[in-house]
Amino acid sequence: MSAINNNVALYDNLGLTRKNEPKAEVSKQDQFMQLLIAQLKNQDPLQPQENGDFLSQLAQFETAAGAKELQQSFDKFSANMQSNSALQASSLVGRNVLAPGGIAQLETGENVVGQVDLSSSTTNLTIEIEDASGQLVKTIPMGTQAAGDVKFTWDGTDQDGNYLPPGGYRIRARADVGTETVAQDVLVSAKVDSVSIGQGGQGIKLNLSGLGSIELSAVKEIS
Repeated sequence: MSAINNNVALYDNLGLTRKNEPKAEVSKQDQFMQLLIAQLKNQDPLQPQENGDFLSQLAQFETAAGAKELQQSFDKFSANMQSNSALQASSLVGRNVLAPGGIAQLETGENVVGQVDLSSSTTNLTIEIEDASGQLVKTIPMGTQAAGDVKFTWDGTDQDGNYLPPGGYRIRARADVGTETVAQDVLVSAKVDSVSIGQGGQGIKLNLSGLGSIELSAVKEIS
């Protein structure tokens, strides 16, 4: 005891303070057991609780604790997956992707490349290009085509061969199917400017030059 008192006096004389020993954190299981023991001690001896009730409470506690740990593990796994997806998607910056919507961003001296998802074979597929005001500026006849993916290229000229100013243009596709003319889905190549990580499970989005953002899952082709 004198040795302990001497050590205390030594610390005080040197002006030193001793670190308090860290308190051991009580686990939730230990807390539950303490409450269970207290419940056993204080229960009515004339109406004691059945052993099965105690076991049921313990099982419910273990199930709740396990579910929480499982959720925490899943959240961590989900965050890691999202980070990996973002890292992979970042490699697309500066590259071109084939995106839905039929909107093309014409750049000076460059062609617009796209694709028609032809639902069925046709004897007459036509590509129509409209400017920002909705005026038809170019029609490209594609003739007879089998069902499937049909590639096309627009050189940026109007019907008279004059080069149009850079900007946004809408591209439509129509196909003669039997006695009807049916609109077809059009995809256009666009440059990826940046990548955004969505919040709340919204996933990865690609920000396309002049066209806004699209979901990564909507990309049909990367070039």
